[in-house]
Amino acid sequence: MPIYSEGRVLPAQSRGDRSIKNASTAHCTGFTVLGENSGTRFQAESHLELCHLQIEATRPDVAAVQEQVLFTFGRQNEKWHFFDMVVTKASGERIAYPVKPEVRLKSGRHVEEMRTIAWWVQEKGFAKSVRLLTEADIDRVVLHNANINAALRDIDPEAEDAARAVAQELCGAVRLDLLTQKTGLAARGYRALLRLISAGELAPLHSEKITPESLVEWKGKRQ
Repeated sequence: MPIYSEGRVLPAQSRGDRSIKNASTAHCTGFTVLGENSGTRFQAESHLELCHLQIEATRPDVAAVQEQVLFTFGRQNEKWHFFDMVVTKASGERIAYPVKPEVRLKSGRHVEEMRTIAWWVQEKGFAKSVRLLTEADIDRVVLHNANINAALRDIDPEAEDAARAVAQELCGAVRLDLLTQKTGLAARGYRALLRLISAGELAPLHSEKITPESLVEWKGKRQ
């Protein structure tokens, strides 16, 4: 197993502009740690928000995610709104996301309010766009794999080097469990292979929930 001689480093504090309540009688609240190494603490006011945070934080084209982001607007900045998250793409593009269950949208009031806020977002250059997310935007396969990625913060260089050496010799696709056996590192090898998938060096042959039986192929550079 990898040796952490300096002990555990606590995750960085949430970068949100406000703290949510630790508990609620009306709905779920959630806390998680996302990102590489010790990671950063994230907070969500619902399970739906938590799912979208995990999905966005593990997308390969996303550079940064911040939750509970304050946006002030109006002629004298007299109004305010907290976006559930703001995502910065690798290209530098910023997208502001409100997250709401579809049942909350039926009256149309929230959608109309977000149209006004979206106009001000453009006016002030706060973000490139505003996109409303609901449960309909969650792909269960993507969420499953994002949950796996969220558990892969710790780096094991020895295992990753061994996994990469085996994986880059692939010609065609092979099952993850068989590739794990070739690393000779059991669970460490499997976890290292999952990190290669997260990095895009290995890729599942099909769009599916990643399991030991998944077929994968090499997409990285060959050394």
